[in-house]
Amino acid sequence: MAQVLRPRDAEVLRLRGRIASVLLSGDDTGGQMSVRVVEVDPEPRDAEPRPLHVHEGVGEFIWILEGTGLLHCDQGVLPAHQGEVVYIPPGEMHKIMPSGEESLHLLCVFPTGDIAARTRE
Repeated sequence: MAQVLRPRDAEVLRLRGRIASVLLSGDDTGGQMSVRVVEVDPEPRDAEPRPLHVHEGVGEFIWILEGTGLLHCDQGVLPAHQGEVVYIPPGEMHKIMPSGEESLHLLCVFPTGDIAARTRE
């Protein structure tokens, strides 16, 4: 069934260093996909850096809605800008962080209904 998704109605997850609003999950898609809008704030200068994480067996599609960031991945650190799309293959350690003082706003899509069960930091 077609749906109109409203971020204001999403479940909000307060994760380490980021806030994820769950637009779609397994319950909504028959286990086929998860979609989140994620806000990533700059890390405080005195904080321990957030570690990289991995999604086991599934990739991740990230569309940068707002901001400029640095993608930490197997290839090193890559710049990523508003309007660009990032693809993370299954099993690759990664994180994306703001490159300046402004937050990053991302749309993240995963080909699984339960991304939490496949993620480890």
